[in-house]
Amino acid sequence: GLIGQPLFYLYSKVGDLVDERIRERVASTETELKDLKKRTERLEENNELLFRLTIVSEQQQEMNKMQQTQLDSTNETLNNINVNLTKLNMTQDELRKDVKAIGKRVDDVEKTLENGKLSFNEVIRKYLLWVIGLPMTVLGAYILFKLGL
Repeated sequence: GLIGQPLFYLYSKVGDLVDERIRERVASTETELKDLKKRTERLEENNELLFRLTIVSEQQQEMNKMQQTQLDSTNETLNNINVNLTKLNMTQDELRKDVKAIGKRVDDVEKTLENGKLSFNEVIRKYLLWVIGLPMTVLGAYILFKLGL
């Protein structure tokens, strides 16, 4: 009767209200799910990009190591060249001094010969060591240079 019909009506309205709420929640959940799916796809793309960047970074580090090794080798070569040039310059200075000394002695010999106070045998004996020593000094310097000492 009287109570049954209004109660049925009330249950019917409550059911409609619950159904409406459920539909709203399902629609809201579907929207959220779509957004989460898009975000997940973007994260996967970003993860792939991050992986590629990691590989590129590792390759760059390897290239940097190789380049540093080449620079170290070039630096060592340039240092060795510098040492050899320094030794060559020092040897050249020594040879220049020796040539000056020989020139001075030749001048002395010529003066002495002009004065007639020196015999040929004395000149040979006095300067024989210089005549033999100079080529030996040049040869020794050349050998030291070639050996890098």
